[in-house]
Amino acid sequence: LAEEITHAVIADVTDESALPELNAGTYDAAIIAIGRNVEATMLATLQLRELGVKKVWAKALTNQHHRILERLGATRIIAPEYEMGVRISQELNYPMVHDYLGLDDDYFIVDFHTTEDLVDKTISELINGEPVEALVVKRFKEAHPHPDHTWKIRKGDRIVLGGKLEDLRDLVNRL
Repeated sequence: LAEEITHAVIADVTDESALPELNAGTYDAAIIAIGRNVEATMLATLQLRELGVKKVWAKALTNQHHRILERLGATRIIAPEYEMGVRISQELNYPMVHDYLGLDDDYFIVDFHTTEDLVDKTISELINGEPVEALVVKRFKEAHPHPDHTWKIRKGDRIVLGGKLEDLRDLVNRL
C-alpha cells in the first residue's frame, strides 16, 4: 500500500494530539480503517474534518453509525457488510449479471453473460425497444465498443448495457 499512496500512518486516534502531530491537516484525503471501534472511527472523522482534511473516508458498522459519520462530515462512508450483501442478493436474483456499476440511484452499467437463447440474435432483438444502450460486447478477449443494432450475439459473449435501473431490470427479467 505504501507504494500506492503518498503517506500512510498508524496512529492512536483516541489520543487527541496524534493527528495534529502527524500534520494531518495538510493531507488531501484520509481513509479511516479502524476495525470495529465505532467511537474511534467517529473521533478520527471529527478530528480530521476539524483539521481541514477535505476527503475523509470511513467505515460504518450500522445504519446509526452511518448517520453519525455523515453528520460528522465523512465525505464517503463504506459499509462493506451491507454492500457485499447487496451484491450477493443481486447475484442470486440475476445470475446472468457478471458485474454492475451504479452511476447514481437511477443509472447503471450492467455487464452480463449471454444465455443460450440469445445466440444468433441481434443487439436490436436483445434490447427489443427498451431504452437502454449497448456499450460494449466482449467476445473472447476482445472488446467491441458501441456495437450497432445488427451485431449478432455469439455463445460466450458478454454484453455491457447502460440505462435506467428500471429499464435494465425489465430487460434482464425478460431474458
